[in-house]
Amino acid sequence: MNALTYAIYLTISVLITVCVGHSLHKNGRHFLVKCFDGNESLADAVNHLLLVGYYLVNIAFVALMLRFGDRASTLIDAVNFVSTNVGIVCLVLGSMHFGNLIVLTLVRTRQLTTLR
Repeated sequence: MNALTYAIYLTISVLITVCVGHSLHKNGRHFLVKCFDGNESLADAVNHLLLVGYYLVNIAFVALMLRFGDRASTLIDAVNFVSTNVGIVCLVLGSMHFGNLIVLTLVRTRQLTTLR
């Protein structure tokens, strides 16, 4: 039961991580171009570096979360393990996303105040 639970958890968590990463990479480019005053090559480079860092941190976090939670001996235990750990992964993903937005907004604000 544990192996199946871990496989389900890893599959769901990695799929969420990849889908969110792809969406952030695709849609974040426009935001980064604006943050970097239209410098597309710099925005693309930063966007790619953010994506690589995002994947590294989140895949490591997903793997480390396997250590938390009780062993699944019943179906209810398995559902609890998967839902709790996937929920924590989603909270961390969302927190990282908002953290990045705050930092990039501060960068943009600093650029606008230095231009004035």
